[in-house]
Amino acid sequence: MNNFISTINYYLPERTVDCHTLDDTKPHWHVQNSLPKTGVRYLHHADEDETTLQLAYKSAVQALEGLAENELPDTLIVCTQTPDQLLPHISACLQHELGLPSSTKCFDISLGCSGYCYGLSIAYGYMAAGIAERVLLVTVDNYSKIIDPDNKTSYIIFSDGSAATILDKPDTPPVFLMGTDGSRCRSIQCNNSGIGPVTGRSRETAIAPPDFQMDGYSVYQFTMKTIPGEIRKLALKAGTPMDEIDQFIFHQASRKVLDTLGNKLSIPEDKLIIDLYEVGNTTSSTIPIALKRAEENGSIQRGDKIMLFGFGIGLSWSGTVITY
Repeated sequence: MNNFISTINYYLPERTVDCHTLDDTKPHWHVQNSLPKTGVRYLHHADEDETTLQLAYKSAVQALEGLAENELPDTLIVCTQTPDQLLPHISACLQHELGLPSSTKCFDISLGCSGYCYGLSIAYGYMAAGIAERVLLVTVDNYSKIIDPDNKTSYIIFSDGSAATILDKPDTPPVFLMGTDGSRCRSIQCNNSGIGPVTGRSRETAIAPPDFQMDGYSVYQFTMKTIPGEIRKLALKAGTPMDEIDQFIFHQASRKVLDTLGNKLSIPEDKLIIDLYEVGNTTSSTIPIALKRAEENGSIQRGDKIMLFGFGIGLSWSGTVITY
């Protein structure tokens, strides 16, 4: 049997922040009291001079290790919302760093927490159309570069990291479901990014650094109102009753979000993967990292029917049901 997801490798920076120690420097945050809601004890932060490209490379090079020339992917997709520059696209730079041939098709997609399943759907579409045989999907973000250390709402949740997934055309087509509520697009945004800060200004005008902002309440309300119904729609579209799915891996937004979704959907605790404590929220990489770690600890095995579902920036959502 040919599996859609062949291998997953991931990279988390070695530099960590123990959220408990934040009570020493920011006692007014009461971080230890927040842990039951966030579920995050340790954050991973890239070094100050560590780029998004470098993060991507460190997971991708592991994924390609040991592959013969005829086994290399012919397509490279990078999903990120924290590129090092607007131009060039990271996938082109990564193709060069990895030594992939010039025939490799490379492009980036700009998506956050829903990005992994969007990437899977694009990869499968390329395979189904005969454009690609094997795809390397890299999800990567470097959020510590855009989050103000005094922004409690975001600082105690998000980690830097990357994941690299090698994909092959499966024997059984995966089922996908996606959607967007653009009316809420300002709920999560990064100010002073892109070309917006320089548009219409003189060259002498100082530009403030990028500033990530999230309306946590608005995002939570969207998630609770929209996502449970979309998850049920995906199961119905896949022709798989919820109780016949072996494991659910949702975007690792926070412990509170995952617990509430599990309760709303009546998912047994042993079927809902929650992996935030040591990792944090790595945006588009949360699902592949949680999937890989679940396989490593025996929670998921090959042949399991699993649902992957991401939601966030946009505000958008995407999911798939596959046989792992």
